[in-house]
Amino acid sequence: MVWMVCFYYGGTQDWNEICGVLALSSCTLTCVTKFLFMKLYSKNIKHIVQQYYKCDAQVILGTRFEKNLRKGLRTVKRRATIIWVTLVVNGFVYIILPFITPGRSFAADNYYVYGLMPILESPNYEIATLMNSLSAYFCVYTMVSVAIYIIIIVGYSEAQIYALGEELLNVWDDSQNFYNEIKHSIRNKIHVMETKDKILNEFIRIRLRDTIKFHIININLVHQLDQELRPTLALEFIIVAFSITFELLAGLENTYVQLPFSFVQIYMGCLAGQCLIDACCSFEKAIYGCKWENFSIQNRRTVLLMLRMSQKTLMLSAGGVSKLNYNSLMIILKSTYSTYTTLQSTVKKLD
Repeated sequence: MVWMVCFYYGGTQDWNEICGVLALSSCTLTCVTKFLFMKLYSKNIKHIVQQYYKCDAQVILGTRFEKNLRKGLRTVKRRATIIWVTLVVNGFVYIILPFITPGRSFAADNYYVYGLMPILESPNYEIATLMNSLSAYFCVYTMVSVAIYIIIIVGYSEAQIYALGEELLNVWDDSQNFYNEIKHSIRNKIHVMETKDKILNEFIRIRLRDTIKFHIININLVHQLDQELRPTLALEFIIVAFSITFELLAGLENTYVQLPFSFVQIYMGCLAGQCLIDACCSFEKAIYGCKWENFSIQNRRTVLLMLRMSQKTLMLSAGGVSKLNYNSLMIILKSTYSTYTTLQSTVKKLD
């Protein structure tokens, strides 16, 4: 990249080609950062995955909570599959493009390998094609691996928070059903109302205890994950913003394969963060809608504690500064387009 920008195209002042080279280089640079992230934080990643396994092992099979959790995980799996297919198909198109185009060409005709000039003559062309194909495979494989890791890990917490909210919405009705099943075995008929209240609130206390336990586990796990992803996501978002800007400057007719790849990199992080925020908002509403006014004073205090905890919404962030959601996505795209329009007028003046 340095050779092409400073020497090969630098002397010609061909800004369109320079932008094309910078676009492709910056778009693939995030794959290197993701690869380094997986290597440097491999122990922490394994630890977080093990913690999620332990959390999942505490879920009792056959319960409504387990069924709702699996239902939510199927949605997460569908989401991860769509993003996986998008990235893989995009990479496949990039690799296969030179082979289906008449004549000798590359997916990016303005991107040459240093030391292989003239590039279109044998064996330089075959070596360059092999290098480009292997590089594209490495980029797509790395991107897909990290993307699926983030989506599934965050998606598990999202699915469990939704399932916990569903449990809270049904906790009062469940306590009534439980009492109706055992009321015939109650021998003390004199203080039946007092006994009923004790049974109902004891059932609710146990349910709230289990719910708050899972909620705290998910809070800690998401915070650990966010601490690890913060520096990497911040760096990648800056790189991808520059990449999209250069892709627009180089012309969509030259970067129509690279642009979706860059956009998906930003979108998948913001999507995971937004879905987690939506799950937390749904959980907060479920806490207030659990018919807490019928609970005992002790159980009401527990509900109040859960409500305060839920108001501190779980989220992913880039560098601990910008939280990942759809608003952040639009801000990045607007800033990128503003930078593009400014640089476009500057490039036209230079031409």
